[in-house]
Formats: sequence, structure tokens, C-alpha cells
Amino acid sequence: MTFEQQISAYSLGILQAKDLQDLAIKGLEESYDSESLRILAGLSSTENPFILHDYFTKAISELNIQLKDPKDALKDVIFFYAKIIVDKQVDTYSGFDKLDSIIMKTGFDFDNFDLMPCYVEYISIWEEKSDGLDFHTYEGLTKEQYIEKTEQQIRNFLREWLNANDTS
Repeated sequence: MTFEQQISAYSLGILQAKDLQDLAIKGLEESYDSESLRILAGLSSTENPFILHDYFTKAISELNIQLKDPKDALKDVIFFYAKIIVDKQVDTYSGFDKLDSIIMKTGFDFDNFDLMPCYVEYISIWEEKSDGLDFHTYEGLTKEQYIEKTEQQIRNFLREWLNANDTS
């Protein structure tokens, strides 16, 4: 995750205070610099969470970074997971499973981000993997072929989503 994606993840509660040292190091690697960011990077992840959070708050203030509203922050996190899924840095199903668990903790759903088609495909893979509904026989494919085809559809859709939502 980029520094700003990590800030979004922290603001959503996906990252915890123990992760703030790594967040600060990432910020320094990306050429962000402030006194509090340097201090935070040098603290231990086992430091008192209130101290870590205090330095985090000071650092983003010194850097003049505004926390995003929850929907935009979640979009940053979705962007990260979509990219690593599309780039095959993680298994498509397990990557989307992680994304699903994050989104379900936020009060938002896939429809809020125009990702319902991906979620439907993810559920169809889950059905196949859990020997629930049998989609592959209907399509004349083996279970493995169906899963690979469906994972490719997820990656294709996410690739289009990334292109449509890229703000860099």
C-alpha cells in the first residue's frame, strides 16, 4: 500500500496503532517528511498505542494531509487490493476474499463502488469451492476450468474499474 492508502486503511480501522511505525517508514520512503513522522518511524510497534496515534495525528497535521471521508478512504483500500489482484500478486479468490472481509466491516457494500458484478462472480467461485451450487457442469467445464474462467472475469472487471477510478 502507498502511504496515503495506509492512512486511509488506518482511518477505517483496517490498520491498527501497531502498524503506524511501518506507515511512517513508508511515508519517509515516499519522500514525505516531518518531525513527527520521523519520530513515529523510529518508535517501536509495541509502544503505547496512544503515543503512536498522537504522533500519527501530529505527522498528518504537519504534512497538511486531510483524512478522507470513509467512502473515499475505502475506495483507496479497494484500489490497492484490486491492483494486486489484477497484477496477480495474490490469488484472485483469496485476494477478493480479503477485500470482501474489509468491505463488510465498514457499513458499505460492493454496490457503493460499482463492484457487484465482481462480488457475484466471487460468490459463484465460493459455491464451486464449497461444493454448493454447480455452475461448471451447466457450462460444460470442469470445476477448475470454471474457477479459472471466473477468476479471469473478476480480474478483467477490476482492470476496467481501476482504469475508470484512477485518480493519479
